[in-house]
Amino acid sequence: MQRTVNWTETADPARPAPLTDGTGQVADLGAPTRIVMVRHGVTDFTAAAKLDGRGGPDPSMSSEGMRQAKAVGAGVRVLIGDNAARVVTSSLKRAIETGTAIGDELGVRTQIDADWDEQSFGDWDDKSMSYLAARHPQELRRFREDPHYSRPGGEAHADLQARVLAGFERATTAGGTVIVATHRKPIMTVLAHLLGIPYERIWRIATAPASLTCVEVWADGGASVAFVNDTSHLR
Repeated sequence: MQRTVNWTETADPARPAPLTDGTGQVADLGAPTRIVMVRHGVTDFTAAAKLDGRGGPDPSMSSEGMRQAKAVGAGVRVLIGDNAARVVTSSLKRAIETGTAIGDELGVRTQIDADWDEQSFGDWDDKSMSYLAARHPQELRRFREDPHYSRPGGEAHADLQARVLAGFERATTAGGTVIVATHRKPIMTVLAHLLGIPYERIWRIATAPASLTCVEVWADGGASVAFVNDTSHLR
């Protein structure tokens, strides 16, 4: 996937016409907050297509995941150049390990925000998607279509959405550039929120392990998705 974003540009032709302040003067909204969401590197669970949410086994990354995390750090460095950035991670091991690799590359310490954790899948944790499709097809369909459906001991997407968007709000309020090492569902949730994508369609969004997804938020509340699922740094 090729990036077309140049953060040194002063104007973006894809953005709407600038707002005015009521006197005909263009409102000064300043530079946007840039949130770069990074999906963690692979674990053995990822390779086996198993669910692993908040409250589950919480594995570390595999050796391949560690390699990916180092590549992500280098990719983020190229992306932001010499600009300062904060690095936030979920509280799960694989995200912390990914965020630490990024922080080491940038020379900054990471901060944990558990609101960026993966969804809790309850009694489906450690189960593969092929197993669920074969043994629980109706329940799996409801899981993919009903944002209020949850497994025993787990949480509904609506609950995940509430906490992820709270974390997203904190990140955007901080300003500047924020790198967030997180998981598939939180990234999909932020994109669905910004783009108005219904829950049953968010599964169409690709978020590969160790991928980068960037969104920009302006002072007036306007937002744009700069790029999604960039894995060019892994090649």
